[in-house]
Amino acid sequence: MKRIGFLIVGLAIASFPAAAPAQTVTVNGQPLYLSPGPIVRAGRVLVPLRGIFERLGASVVYSAGTINATKGGTTVSLRIGSTQAEVSGEPTVIDVAPFIVGATTYVPLRFIAQSLGAGVAYDASTHVVSITISGEVVPIGPVRPPRPPRPPNPGPMPVVNLYAQQPAPGERVANRFVTIAAQFTHRADPGSVRVWLDDNNVSSRSAISANGFSYKPPAPLDFGSHRVRAAGRGSDGATFDRSWSFSVAGSAPPPTNPIDLRAKQPTPGASMGNRFVVISAEFTRAVDPDSVRVLLDGNNITSRSGVSATGFSYKPPAPLDFGSHTVRVTGRGPAGGSPFDRSWSFSVKRSAEPPLSVTINQPAPNAPVGRTFTIQGSTVANGHVKVTAGATPSFTGQFNGSTDAGPRGNFRINVKLSTMPGQQAVSVRVTVTDPATSRSTETTLQLRLNQ
Repeated sequence: MKRIGFLIVGLAIASFPAAAPAQTVTVNGQPLYLSPGPIVRAGRVLVPLRGIFERLGASVVYSAGTINATKGGTTVSLRIGSTQAEVSGEPTVIDVAPFIVGATTYVPLRFIAQSLGAGVAYDASTHVVSITISGEVVPIGPVRPPRPPRPPNPGPMPVVNLYAQQPAPGERVANRFVTIAAQFTHRADPGSVRVWLDDNNVSSRSAISANGFSYKPPAPLDFGSHRVRAAGRGSDGATFDRSWSFSVAGSAPPPTNPIDLRAKQPTPGASMGNRFVVISAEFTRAVDPDSVRVLLDGNNITSRSGVSATGFSYKPPAPLDFGSHTVRVTGRGPAGGSPFDRSWSFSVKRSAEPPLSVTINQPAPNAPVGRTFTIQGSTVANGHVKVTAGATPSFTGQFNGSTDAGPRGNFRINVKLSTMPGQQAVSVRVTVTDPATSRSTETTLQLRLNQ
């Protein structure tokens, strides 16, 4: 299969910061407002299904996990969870598979735009993805009016900073349940404040006021470095985003009973013919089900899997590709316990074609027959049967006939030989052709001619 390296954004993932900023999309210079907005995954920009196809003038049909779009003489076909795609019937491999978040289906922006004849450019300094379409452009909705000019010479606004941080910036503490807190240098809007610990949003479990915040970990913190981040708006509306780091002394002891997987299906290294095989495993110890993440070939399938404290199960909504597949499962034990990361592989193979055969049930080999007799047998369903009979060794010139086997492969044909003085034997050749594969096979039968 020809692989076309469609880059969804046009830049490698290294071009984006660790926390990707919001992306803006324009069509012929006009903003394209999407709700929900674009998502950055693995360094690629993906957008809502209908929000991009319809804005580029394409009709789209979504059914049973397959996306089919048409614009003029161009057709584009994708499948949820698969990197296999087609453009006007030509197979193509894309970098990131379409996926579903909630009720929204996301598709790769650059691949869709270029497949439908549009040009795509990306400005790394402004995080703007520009789409250019020649000719008539489908209206992209109302354009927001320009903002009114700012009042001249606005006065300086106070900047919200943090002080009295606990633990102090750079401090190394031994208490794994240490309270994390800070004060604001200016009053903040408490409803706007968000607090993160190691990129996990802990705002709902924090005490937040106009003057500061406080957070008590419900489980022991991991040993090593931790980062606290607080963002929001001051009482005057000015935004702030501040952070600091501290560390917890000590090292985590090795788990005495690490969490592993058992009863894995398919079994590791198995070669399967079933492209809809159920993928499942059991945990050797109870886990926190909310922490479990299941990935198939690098694609997160957790939301479509059944996950519990004792195991998980996933039924593919579409046939798996032929070849090797890797399942990876990560998570933690209960109450913030030890993390685990386990994986195994299996493969899907193409089923071998069954052998094509033909069996003569009547008459038996070397049986006496008259100049008119019946041949009965069985072969592939609906197979085309050709019979030739004659004197040994040519077995031609006395009878040529054909028939079709039934849906169960049974066939019957009457043979009538022309008169040949002194003939004592007859040779019969039966040739069968499978209409589904065009494969052929044959068998011969020697009979005694009863004058």
